[in-house]
Amino acid sequence: MRIAVLSDTHIPTRLGAIPGRVYEVCAECDLILHAGDVVELEVLHDLERFAPLKAVSGNMDPCDITERYPESLELTIEGFRICMTHGSGPGFGLRERLLRRFQPRNPDIIIYGHSHEFNNDLKDGVLRLNPGAVSSSKGKRSMALLTLEEGSEPKVEKITF
Repeated sequence: MRIAVLSDTHIPTRLGAIPGRVYEVCAECDLILHAGDVVELEVLHDLERFAPLKAVSGNMDPCDITERYPESLELTIEGFRICMTHGSGPGFGLRERLLRRFQPRNPDIIIYGHSHEFNNDLKDGVLRLNPGAVSSSKGKRSMALLTLEEGSEPKVEKITF
């Protein structure tokens, strides 16, 4: 299964529209996961044109998003247990805080956003994936393509634009 993983779109506060490359990747995927800070609900409706979408709310999301989308989400895809949240607090130590928070749920993968920094690492058998930010104030716009097949290791590709 090919999964488009994105976060921190911040549309329209930091970027006027979703970059075309994001749509191209989403159109080739079976599922889209958005790790929060959407800002404009229409962004999620727009992405759903390409594939089914699961999302969590982030610290910058208004009520119309936080009322529809949870702060965290757990799902199993191709036998992989995934925990997804946006994240909060300082970027320093965020990966460790999330690992401690979700460890009781025994995840294979933790997907998060918030820091606007791409991360793809393995700690204590858990893949920690931050796709970076579609709308980065740091000028490094990115998302991830996550490929999951039961019985195989997850594959992560960083996509920049």
